Amino acid sequence: MTDRTFAERLKAVIDEDPTLTEAGLATKAGLSNSVIRKLFKGNTQNPRVDTAIKICEALGTTLEDFMSGAFQGEAVPADEEAQRIRTLMSQLTPEERVRLVTYGEGMRDARQMAPQETPLTKK
Repeated sequence: MTDRTFAERLKAVIDEDPTLTEAGLATKAGLSNSVIRKLFKGNTQNPRVDTAIKICEALGTTLEDFMSGAFQGEAVPADEEAQRIRTLMSQLTPEERVRLVTYGEGMRDARQMAPQETPLTKK
């Protein structure tokens, strides 16, 4: 996968969605139009993290998904449950993230260790 800048990725999303405009995105993200224009003019290829997060939230994704290529705009709907988990993780402290991952791994391991029902063991 080609490493594209935030601006290049954003331009591709806007070009693919006829209902999305630079001005509309700026409004939805709570930013001035000039911030978005600077991205498209090449004055800024990668905005400040807080600005990028606002833009991604306005698009309905996370910065991580946007930059990894997992977010494809309306063309490919994101897995809503996975999106909720990523959003939750982004809102937790590092310590809370470790606890949540440890809890999830514990649930997975318990399921894997549980005896599997077979047609002969079912009642």
